[in-house]
Amino acid sequence: MSRFITIENLSSYMCQLKSIVSSLLCDHTSMKCVDSSSSSFEFFSCPIKLIEELNIIHPYHSLIIETLETFHNKYDGCSCKTLLFFFITFYNHLQILFDKNNQLIQKKIFNYLEQFIDQSLLIAKNNFIENLYLNLNIFHRICRFQKIYSDILYEVYLYFISSKQQIIHEELIKQFDNLNHITYVKYSEEKCLFIPGTIIPINKSIKGYKRTILIDGYILEDYIHIGYNNKLKLKQTSIKSSWIYIILSILEKYSIDIILCTGTIDTKLKELNHNKRIFIENISKKIFQLFEQNFIINYLTDINEENILLLNYLEYHNDPSIIFIEKGLTIIQYVPFENLISIKHEQFVHCLSRFRLILKKNFYLKGSGEFENNLYKYLYDNKKENLSIEYNFAYECFLECLKLFVNELLNHKELFEKNLLDDFDSKFDAWKTSIELLKIIMQIDNIILCLDRPVILNGCTIINKICVSQYKDLSVIITFNILLL
Repeated sequence: MSRFITIENLSSYMCQLKSIVSSLLCDHTSMKCVDSSSSSFEFFSCPIKLIEELNIIHPYHSLIIETLETFHNKYDGCSCKTLLFFFITFYNHLQILFDKNNQLIQKKIFNYLEQFIDQSLLIAKNNFIENLYLNLNIFHRICRFQKIYSDILYEVYLYFISSKQQIIHEELIKQFDNLNHITYVKYSEEKCLFIPGTIIPINKSIKGYKRTILIDGYILEDYIHIGYNNKLKLKQTSIKSSWIYIILSILEKYSIDIILCTGTIDTKLKELNHNKRIFIENISKKIFQLFEQNFIINYLTDINEENILLLNYLEYHNDPSIIFIEKGLTIIQYVPFENLISIKHEQFVHCLSRFRLILKKNFYLKGSGEFENNLYKYLYDNKKENLSIEYNFAYECFLECLKLFVNELLNHKELFEKNLLDDFDSKFDAWKTSIELLKIIMQIDNIILCLDRPVILNGCTIINKICVSQYKDLSVIITFNILLL
């Protein structure tokens, strides 16, 4: 059973999104608190994460939040606020087209807007980019003057360039790509500490060199990876030749001290081990990437002497409970209480990501709305004569969005941080994504409400809602949940 329904309250929904992004646009240390229950709450400073948490109900919400999440994951949060702001601002200027049936006019306007973005990208490259020269001031500006993060990243940078007399640009980028970050609850105020190594989650004191193997898989009797041949016939009826005893005999034969495993490890195997060696499971694959590929095996029966690492395990002098190895680098962030872990980790990742993006390009754009203001002036002074109504409409729309973005920053001057630095790719991708998302929304034909097996929960009926769209000759179907009281 299904029926067509009309799309209502789209402007109201957009106002909800605008209020979220506007309140977070300028102050990069501001936080929103969401009370999820009577006993717990969570902080957010990223609008995408906040929107995910809020219970917003609208037929388009799943489509919009999925687009925002994809962009957020692509750039680790960078330019999310820009994407959301331009999406809403473009919508406010183009919503008049929602009531028109002339698809050709819509298509022309969107094409012109995309041309202006591509043109702006070239203008930026030729006129407004500045080459990167790293010092502490640059780190402060990239990190939105969140001093604790900029200082620690600068410390890491100095470590990289001092550890080698000449470090090439690509190698520096790779080092920052492999940087680990862990957040703990400790101390009465936030602290960031740098460790030239990688933390291993071991709950006992270990010092010195240990024979270690890396297993990318599971240590379970029924685990069979691709390419594994059961030549040893491990599953046998004899107790002495059972799978567990064969595995233990292999560990004894090669004198293995520590096993690092990306999957889980058989509980009985750990119990029979009698603390002779240490099993550590659910290790991140990122840690394994610090070593050469030929050290990694998929199953314990694949082991030979060439797969064994002699790793030096160290205690961190400020915190004896932390054990690390001399591979990679880690930043430990201490926060005063549990509810700050997620948001502080999020803020640090945003800063690190923006720096990595700028480092990869080796140049940046001036932030704090300065680039958008300069671009506005450039486009305004260099307007091409065009008699097309669609061209002029799109041109005015694009300029107005740039102007409103700058004005929005200035309207929050009490929170406004000047002299920020922006990365290149995420900014222009945010503009393009906002246009692509709006194109899809404006070409959705109908919403179909499907009453297929309604679920009764606490006296309320939960049904599925499906959005059907014709977009670029493709049928786009989006499912939603709706609660009927």
